[in-house]
Amino acid sequence: MKTYLVGGAVRDKLLGIEPKEKDWVVVESNQQELLNLGYKQVGKKFPVFLHPETFEEYALARIERKTEAGHKGFKFDTSKSVTLKQDLLRRDLTINAIAEDHKGILIDPYHGINDLENRLLRHVSDAFSEDPLRVFRVARFYATLNKYNFKIHKTTFEAMKEIVNSGEIELLSRERLWTELSKSFDTKYSWMFFEALILSNVAAKYFPEIINNDLLKRKIMHFSKIDIDKDIFLSIAGFSLNFIDLFGFPKKITDLYFIFNEFSAKFLSLKLDAKDILYFLNALDAFRRPERLKIFLTQVKYFIDFHEIRDNNKLEKRYYAVLLDIFNRLHKSLVNKIDYGDLKNKDIKDIKKKIEDINLSVINLVLREKS
Repeated sequence: MKTYLVGGAVRDKLLGIEPKEKDWVVVESNQQELLNLGYKQVGKKFPVFLHPETFEEYALARIERKTEAGHKGFKFDTSKSVTLKQDLLRRDLTINAIAEDHKGILIDPYHGINDLENRLLRHVSDAFSEDPLRVFRVARFYATLNKYNFKIHKTTFEAMKEIVNSGEIELLSRERLWTELSKSFDTKYSWMFFEALILSNVAAKYFPEIINNDLLKRKIMHFSKIDIDKDIFLSIAGFSLNFIDLFGFPKKITDLYFIFNEFSAKFLSLKLDAKDILYFLNALDAFRRPERLKIFLTQVKYFIDFHEIRDNNKLEKRYYAVLLDIFNRLHKSLVNKIDYGDLKNKDIKDIKKKIEDINLSVINLVLREKS
């Protein structure tokens, strides 16, 4: 039994990046031997095991054979006869097909080190085209490694285009697409993910609205470089509903998306009038759920900062600063809970009237303090 460090951990070490996690491949072994050594099996379709002490993942070396369309249409051979070189051959990019043994010696049968030095993303073999998700993985690596000036090799671009033409992208689950998109937004170069998808014709076929979309590009490039929560970022970037559905955005983000799109224009046109503000807060359900107001105010602040509304017009600059401050003060009042007194033995009409009057008094108090 021999074990080798593989994949991203080796690649990152060679780039001078501290690996976030370590993956290992095991050759000349089998499932029972690993179980006898205390490893815990977690993979079903092909054996992946957790080390009994480090809990790092160890996978038996395997050969893949495509049997039908889609990323699930594979059969695996994990017998003892499978070599390290055969296992590395099935990987997506040469820079991810480098192994390191226990002595620190590198095994690089597909010239990944050379491609690292030349800053190239190049697929390992023709098997690249068998998994349609690899189009999005390459796009994600193009974004995450853009700091190091990596380029996609022309032959890999051609392979990506072949996958697009095959139609197999349509067989990918939204969960897998979301994973690649989400990871691409953990970098300061998120737009490069989309650039790769545009250049490989993915966008033209599945989400053409991002092509030549200068506003979307500027937003993504702007928000990628500032300290902004990823969920907020994705909710205000300006993606279409088609794009959100295709990539399977989680419900938490789609909820933020709909809140922002429904209320942002209304907020920016609000007058400093207590009844208008009360109507807005009721529509947002802010009295019952003040956290929605806080999140919304964060969304609006980033939106205003991006569009430089406050810098283009001094009057607007002062007005929106006042408006945001008023709503932040109101949020504090809502978090601290407004005292509505004893509402027992009152009919619904009287209860509504009393609550409205008290809410208006709170809003008027904040407006007076700000004036």
